[in-house]
Amino acid sequence: MLEVIRELLVGNLESGDRLQALIFSAIYLKWINTGQIPCFEDGGHHRPNRHAEISKLIFRELERIYCMKDTSPQEVLAIRKIHPCLPSFKAEFTASVPLTRIRDIAHRGDILHDLKQEIKHTIQNKLHRNAGPEDVVATEAMLARITRNPGEYSEAFVEQFKIFHHELKDFSMLGSMHYNI
Repeated sequence: MLEVIRELLVGNLESGDRLQALIFSAIYLKWINTGQIPCFEDGGHHRPNRHAEISKLIFRELERIYCMKDTSPQEVLAIRKIHPCLPSFKAEFTASVPLTRIRDIAHRGDILHDLKQEIKHTIQNKLHRNAGPEDVVATEAMLARITRNPGEYSEAFVEQFKIFHHELKDFSMLGSMHYNI
């Protein structure tokens, strides 16, 4: 959904088209933020930090427009309406650590092929398409299974999977939310 805004704003907007593009962007983002336009997975293959990266591009373009000498008061107002609607691009939302770790885990030599395939298909591929809280649930279920019988899986593998689970919870803000509550 953010791709639409990025395509509309980032680039060479003519001064006359800029106000209309900013107004349409503000309206569209407001509709997304209020749920008037539903967000859903499109089946594409993207990293979870993709929205944060697009948001950062849009933000930078808005700041560039804001600082231009010919920016009108109406454009400034539209920019101010867009800013709070953009997803955060703080460091925790642009990190790729959980994705790198799960890829490395799925390619380990000390686990069986079937488990590698399960990790790849139930966790890794889903994370690349669109990460969500359901991935933490799937990871918790797998963690419970691989820790059920101590010694069944190598300690190094189990430890790396625990670290991945913790990083994924933090990435999804579920770990920090639990901590803050």
